[in-house]
Amino acid sequence: MYRRRGFTLIELLVVIAIIALLMSMLMPALGKARKMTKAAMCMSNLKQWGSFFAMYTDDYNGKFMGGRNIDWTKTSWWAAMEPYYKNRALLCCPMANNPQKVAYQGYGNYGTWGPLWFPDGFYGSYGINEWICNPVFAKGQTPMYGDNKKYWRSTNVKGQSTIPLLGDAQWDQAWAEAFDWIPSYPGEVEYRGGDDTCHFALMRHDGVINMLFMDYTVRKVSLKDLWGLNWNRLSDAEQAPTEDDFPGWMRKL
Repeated sequence: MYRRRGFTLIELLVVIAIIALLMSMLMPALGKARKMTKAAMCMSNLKQWGSFFAMYTDDYNGKFMGGRNIDWTKTSWWAAMEPYYKNRALLCCPMANNPQKVAYQGYGNYGTWGPLWFPDGFYGSYGINEWICNPVFAKGQTPMYGDNKKYWRSTNVKGQSTIPLLGDAQWDQAWAEAFDWIPSYPGEVEYRGGDDTCHFALMRHDGVINMLFMDYTVRKVSLKDLWGLNWNRLSDAEQAPTEDDFPGWMRKL
């Protein structure tokens, strides 16, 4: 009588071992592909933000919103432009969209800037170059940071393709400067007002961040190049750090 032969225990273990080996080889590739997909989605988000900023400035004679210097709950970029974007999911890079992981609570690279400290549950993981804003100061009022002459205020300026507007960040805004403090490790949170370039120095996309510029183009920016960008009207690239000024983790990028 014919007897059907099955797999032996050793054969099953060999098959399982081969599958496990193949999975171990495949998982890093899948993880890399997932990151690349999210990075592409992030760039797509920022391109949409370019459209929102264009619509906003068209409606206000080329002028940007007031920013954080006045009634920030209404004039910060995420509040002032809500009628244009409506979907709050666009406030987040896909790599950092969990409101339970707040940047200032230990999730510097992949955390959000809310909803703690922000009204109406706002949270996100993009930050604006605050120098593009158009704040209104009362007579004799001192600007929160720096010289009033540094603000771009409108799109009616030269070199729009060199001026950062919005990018991956651990806080919603930054008065960035070429001479700002440099983080000693990726995603280090900075609590001192004014040293804001580090808000963008995140290992969210493998040594680069995605940045929307004032001409509404989106480009990758190396973390080491952040300090040399044309942040404000008085930016001086000669004040940017040299290679020797960067900590070890940034030199490897």
